[in-house]
Amino acid sequence: MYHIKADKRAQRSASLIKQGLYQCLKKKEFTNITIADILKESTVGRATFYRLFDSASDVLQYACDLMFTPINDKTNGHFTPKEAMLLDIKTFMSHDLLLETLINSQKINIIYDAQYQQIERNTFFKSSQNLSAEQQDFYFSTLTYLLVSTLSTWIKHDKKETAAELFTALQLSVNMLGQTIGK
Repeated sequence: MYHIKADKRAQRSASLIKQGLYQCLKKKEFTNITIADILKESTVGRATFYRLFDSASDVLQYACDLMFTPINDKTNGHFTPKEAMLLDIKTFMSHDLLLETLINSQKINIIYDAQYQQIERNTFFKSSQNLSAEQQDFYFSTLTYLLVSTLSTWIKHDKKETAAELFTALQLSVNMLGQTIGK
């Protein structure tokens, strides 16, 4: 878990650590990166690192959580489902190094958590369906896993598809699922 206070110094140090991790990821696999490697690249001290993060995985979680901040600051979660999913796909695609690292290091739960929170923030997903809290949780979980699976497949396909193509693949999968399960 990360513990980053709202003060500018802590924010700056966390940003340096995140950038340091990204520099390390350009050189080697996440599983081979040590805290010392991150510290060397980030120019932040060990005490500062451990004041903000418990592990290198926490830096990945922090980076993933930050991905959606610009979107949420500008839009306040008011999108149609199509707009929201396309924007989320584009956001993940623009952070492909992070996405690929999370998938390859078996940390899909971090992507899931960030995406689930993003869907929860979108007012359309909450208000457009007349669902109980339990049904809404299943709905959000299903949407989240569909997107995470689609992005994982995109990585497996060497990132060839566009955001629109991924959205179309996602729609097709949902339609086929509905037809298959509905029989």
